[in-house]
Amino acid sequence: MVYGEMRKEALKWATQLEFGIDPDSMPPQVVITPLKVEECFKQFQATIRNMGLINKRVGSGFMVSKRKKQALFCEGGIGASSFADASYILCHLENVKEILFVGTGGGLGENVESADIHIPSSCIRLDKVLEIFLPLDASAKADAELTKKLKSHVEHEVRDLSIRIHNGIHATVPFFLSETRDLLKNLQKQGALSVDMELSVLYALANHFHKKAAGIIRIGDLPLKGLPAWKSRSYKRELKDEVHKRILRAILNYIFTP
Repeated sequence: MVYGEMRKEALKWATQLEFGIDPDSMPPQVVITPLKVEECFKQFQATIRNMGLINKRVGSGFMVSKRKKQALFCEGGIGASSFADASYILCHLENVKEILFVGTGGGLGENVESADIHIPSSCIRLDKVLEIFLPLDASAKADAELTKKLKSHVEHEVRDLSIRIHNGIHATVPFFLSETRDLLKNLQKQGALSVDMELSVLYALANHFHKKAAGIIRIGDLPLKGLPAWKSRSYKRELKDEVHKRILRAILNYIFTP
């Protein structure tokens, strides 16, 4: 058990432990995914090189750079509790201005299909890991301007793919297989288009610490339409890998294109 206020020495130790980097070296833009970076983005390093960028391994992630501009791509951990650790540290770092999330989730909306993209404007918070720090009704919203810019770049990259891009409400549940059909139907009635185990944690913390945050969810399973997680892993696999590649390119263009 570790305890202490997240001040200078504790923050330095935690940042180096979690991200393998000193707080003073943290760039203003961070891209975080629950998965390992190279699992989330197939052909990650090849895409970086093909776009004329440089990447250097930092901890379990990568520092990507072009001239003097840098962005960190890192792993946050699967599940609300694990992801809260990384998000909490990032939100304490003065250098960090924008946090971009990329993950996968289940589709709930009537018009949401597997391999679609959801760029949520807000989250329904069922994460259950921030109660000792934030009230249950604490806001979990994306930064509107950042969301608009990301959506534009993503739309441009996937315009020739047979998928839809959605922009609406998302929900985050606390742990693996915690979604019953009744719960999902209730979330659907509240307008949720997708569900995962991490995003609302980032949105809530970013709102509290005045950081800009936006998320991109690639839809996998469709639990209310009979496509469970274990079948969705092979369903449209090539298309899903291509979607992640296009998402990566969109993010890189947003960060590194003037």
